[in-house]
Amino acid sequence: MYRVVRPSLSKLIALLPVADPPPTFEELEHNLSRACLPVTLRQNASGSRIRALLQEPSGTRRFDVEVTLTELLPRYLELAHLRRDDLDAALKSQFFLSVSCKLGRNPLASLHAQVRMLAALAPDAVAMLDVNALQAKAGDWLRDAASASVPPALTSFFSVHSVFGDGPKRRQTWLHTHGLHRMSSIELDIVGVRRREASALAELINNVARFFIDRGVPLPNTRFEAGNSLPLVWLPWEAGLQHVDAALGGEADRDADHGGERGILFAPAKDSPERLEPPRCYAPVMEADPIFYVSPAETERMQRLARERLSSFLALQGRFAKNRKWDFLVKLGIPSPRDGRRDSAGADGAEHLWFDVHQATAKTVDATLVNQPYFVTGLREGQRGTFDLRLLTDWTIDSPRGRYTPETVLQLERSLTKERIPTRPLLH
Repeated sequence: MYRVVRPSLSKLIALLPVADPPPTFEELEHNLSRACLPVTLRQNASGSRIRALLQEPSGTRRFDVEVTLTELLPRYLELAHLRRDDLDAALKSQFFLSVSCKLGRNPLASLHAQVRMLAALAPDAVAMLDVNALQAKAGDWLRDAASASVPPALTSFFSVHSVFGDGPKRRQTWLHTHGLHRMSSIELDIVGVRRREASALAELINNVARFFIDRGVPLPNTRFEAGNSLPLVWLPWEAGLQHVDAALGGEADRDADHGGERGILFAPAKDSPERLEPPRCYAPVMEADPIFYVSPAETERMQRLARERLSSFLALQGRFAKNRKWDFLVKLGIPSPRDGRRDSAGADGAEHLWFDVHQATAKTVDATLVNQPYFVTGLREGQRGTFDLRLLTDWTIDSPRGRYTPETVLQLERSLTKERIPTRPLLH
């Protein structure tokens, strides 16, 4: 496996409300006490440095805490997909509080602990900036993620940026990530592709990133498959540029944030496997919903979060089930025969299938299968039945306001009630 040299420190920032003065050391201790987190704060003699020690069953996590005057906000804040009032509050913020740490062997658990620490120290944050991922999230997202006993999805902690060309280059696109290096992974690029392929290939990057974090980064120029029949290789970006005519993402576009340990993804050419080409051929495959590797840990994470917030799904389904503008779907892990394709069918021998919900209770769901099974022989697309919700692994809600998942459903509830959904203590 490829070993990343000195992964970056992870840094998250909470922007404080404009009317709030910078919190004192005693106020930070009070905030932690209110959050019920087992944390000890230490301050050096000059008061310039604060260290937070979080006690967990697995050991002690260490964080550096800093309170600083907000003088120059990063440009990506203005481009963030924040509601107008959230963005206005963020731009007016005068002070921020940051929490920095080195991630452990389980990066997702480490990031969740970092989020919980930040939310406890800055409970009224108006926005969160993820410095590594170059992205901003609303303060409510920070509180929602911290209040859950289950970490958010890995994709919440890295971004895929799409750079579109203009003029003669208007059809070209350069896709690249930010935020993976702190998780002991290379950053990922795709260059030499068309604008219309960007969305599908960004999803390919998401799946490769999850594969690298879970399985480790393979050696350069070594074939791997993050999905069923989707062979890929990666090359260091300097070497990769020799294999593609990249008007965007070339050496002239590389600065410190777009260089370093960063790899370009390629697909082996069908007519000559030794020749590498941009993975444009996989764009139609991605749109057809292929099977990707999902680790047992990720399946368990999705399942736990789906069940933890199932009450929200049931309440909204009961309220809007007869409204044709709303669709409610559940993903169930249906037992399937083991056929040697462990990563496709699932490590637990189950195939995870989506169902359109007609009625649901806390124990069962009346639903119709919406996709054709690969391995399960007793079901077919369009078949309706009653299923045990102990098989639940995920769910989604499609509404006039957009698509919502267990990770974002509290945002939907807030938008419907126009009130903050109360959060629970951060001690899990």
